[in-house]
Amino acid sequence: MRRQRHRTRTNKDSAPIQNATGTPSVFTPAGIDINTNIGEGFGPYRIEGEEEILPFVTSANIACGAHSGDPVIMEAALEETRYYGLTLGAHIGYPDLAGFGRREIHLSPTELRASVLYQLGALSGLAKTLGFDISQVRPHGFLYRQMVSDLRIALIVSRAIAEFDKWLVLIGPAGPTLLTAGDRAGIRVAGEAWIDRGYDSNGHLLPHTHSRAQLKNPQEILKQATSLIRYGTVTAIDGTQTKLDFQTIHVHAKMAQAKSVCEQLRSFVPNACSLTSEPYNLDNESEDLHLAYSD
Repeated sequence: MRRQRHRTRTNKDSAPIQNATGTPSVFTPAGIDINTNIGEGFGPYRIEGEEEILPFVTSANIACGAHSGDPVIMEAALEETRYYGLTLGAHIGYPDLAGFGRREIHLSPTELRASVLYQLGALSGLAKTLGFDISQVRPHGFLYRQMVSDLRIALIVSRAIAEFDKWLVLIGPAGPTLLTAGDRAGIRVAGEAWIDRGYDSNGHLLPHTHSRAQLKNPQEILKQATSLIRYGTVTAIDGTQTKLDFQTIHVHAKMAQAKSVCEQLRSFVPNACSLTSEPYNLDNESEDLHLAYSD
């Protein structure tokens, strides 16, 4: 049977918001996106349980070969994404297979831009053989952590994504750095909340070295999920209720009782939906994008 192909978007595609104002954040009036990462292995190594939670999410981000992933694993992950009818995301990171993208690696602006484009191109090329496009991009590990407060790094990533396809949504830590980067690059962004990670009173994830960085009790995880969905808040490490501006919730196979937690989470969000986007601003070419890449 011939696979149905979707029209590939380009930066020249028209949109009804040629000079958009307001916020680069995506709007999800129908509900909340639930995303997960898949394909995070290489060679004979695999992350157990990835496929078990796919029935309960709305989008899947596939590792693109830098922090993890290889062509065979990527193709298998694409087939799973298509089977479950999920929105496709690219899971990008620093080229660090040995450290799973979590070590501090500092690339030059030129190198980081090229790495992002390389990863997007690899996944996009494989995805097109199955007839669909990337819709979102989610950084991983140290790159993700940098985007909490390092505007320079966030701009390099955002502008590389805009060069590749301005219709892509950038998922990242909820906060002003992500919004500013999306605004300057002319792309939509989606703030992300975690249900199994601890937060400080500023709405930032606790570092991995913190004793409360990871919530390990399933009931505690579901309690945080309920608070996020009902009130948009988490209980910070100091006991205060902290507001998060998020449009997507992240879940992963390594959570405690991941399948059961994800099944219950999905029941809390009957109107869960994938992120959809249009460029935040198609008319920002007057700004020299290469300013972000100067070494």
